[in-house]
Amino acid sequence: MVDLISWLNSSYKRIMDERILLEQEHKAAGSKFFLASMANSHIKHLIKLAQDESLIDLLGWNTFFQPNETEEFIEAISSYAFPYSRKSQPLPFGIYLNLENFPIGYVVLKGLNLDLFTAEIGIAILDEKYRNKGYGTLALKRLIIYAFNELHIQTIGAVILLSNKR
Repeated sequence: MVDLISWLNSSYKRIMDERILLEQEHKAAGSKFFLASMANSHIKHLIKLAQDESLIDLLGWNTFFQPNETEEFIEAISSYAFPYSRKSQPLPFGIYLNLENFPIGYVVLKGLNLDLFTAEIGIAILDEKYRNKGYGTLALKRLIIYAFNELHIQTIGAVILLSNKR
């Protein structure tokens, strides 16, 4: 078990050190998008996008943060709900249409339980003009494939709020 924890910690460091993590084709849009670790300026951009009152009902938490509250924002998107989940280092990724621009949203693996090989997943497309266009679904699928194949997670859970009608 110690070897697995060391491996996961080294994987986390590698993920956060590398710019591009995962690439996915969006066939309907005729383009690719990327899941990548985020610089603080990109997290601040997501905080700015989250200043949308409609997101509170969709996400189930207060989305209003100050631009410098990047750690608090990451903590908020990393909270977990299932009893088998554990406090662990989250793996947040920005969803990028172009790596030179800011992310349109995020996807996060959280609550990693290395005893049971379980995790939770969370997602939000915060840029309103990209909602309901399939990016969230594809980002979830890509991160799930990564979690199963690279992190050897066996079960992934997600909480969907009744208020989320999308």
